[in-house]
Amino acid sequence: MSDKTPTPEARGENSSPETASKDENLGGQMTFIEHLEELRRRIVVSLLTIGVCFAVVYGLLSEEMVEFMLKPLRESVEGLGKFQYTVPYEKFMFELKLSAVVAIFISLPMIFYQFWAFVAPGLYRKERRLVGPLIFFSTLFFAGGAAFFYIIVFPVISDFFAKFAEVDWIEFNPKFSDTFTFVVALMFAFGLVFEMPLVVFVLAKLNIVSAGFLNKNRKYALVVIVLLAAFFTPPDVVSQAMLAGPMWVLYELSVLIAWLFGPRRKKEAPADG
Repeated sequence: MSDKTPTPEARGENSSPETASKDENLGGQMTFIEHLEELRRRIVVSLLTIGVCFAVVYGLLSEEMVEFMLKPLRESVEGLGKFQYTVPYEKFMFELKLSAVVAIFISLPMIFYQFWAFVAPGLYRKERRLVGPLIFFSTLFFAGGAAFFYIIVFPVISDFFAKFAEVDWIEFNPKFSDTFTFVVALMFAFGLVFEMPLVVFVLAKLNIVSAGFLNKNRKYALVVIVLLAAFFTPPDVVSQAMLAGPMWVLYELSVLIAWLFGPRRKKEAPADG
């Protein structure tokens, strides 16, 4: 009669907690050079995707993109002046930079996928389940912030600045290069601001912030919001107010998110009587 007993592996069990931990981690062992090669490959694929999208956008849609981007400001300028460029290559560079920005935006799904494919092998299963939704919602919120600027804020700012030219001896002639910097910077700022609820959600899930903490520091948050609005926008009150207002609303939304998903105080156990 044999005295051998089945090993934990034969019974389908893990031999130790360390083995279970290794089983949860889905990544393999790679050397530093192999990690660099993998990163290089992911970056090359992302850049090729951006390059293809850029060629398509610039070759087929560059003029349409220019008209679409400048439409709110063009409607405000009408009757007061015209767009202008003061160096020979300015309009050409405007189309190139705009096509590049649009190409990057179109390529975001592939860029995020390459990032995800690079980091996923080193994550645990429960972490892998969170990364996909976070990438999706971060892209959605950023696009929502950029759309909010273009649809609501940009026309208001354009009309405000155009009013200064409503006299006979002043013309409003925006330059292409300055307009590109102004619009892209504000779209980027609004896109980042709209990420606030998602950032608070992650911090709340990690037990770093809570609704009580956000409520307690609301007055300091208001100061930070005003400073950030002044930093991201041109030196005019209208632009700063149009950014600070949504930031404050998003902060209050973040308080609600922290209350729903953040750590809660444990109820004290009743004393034995």
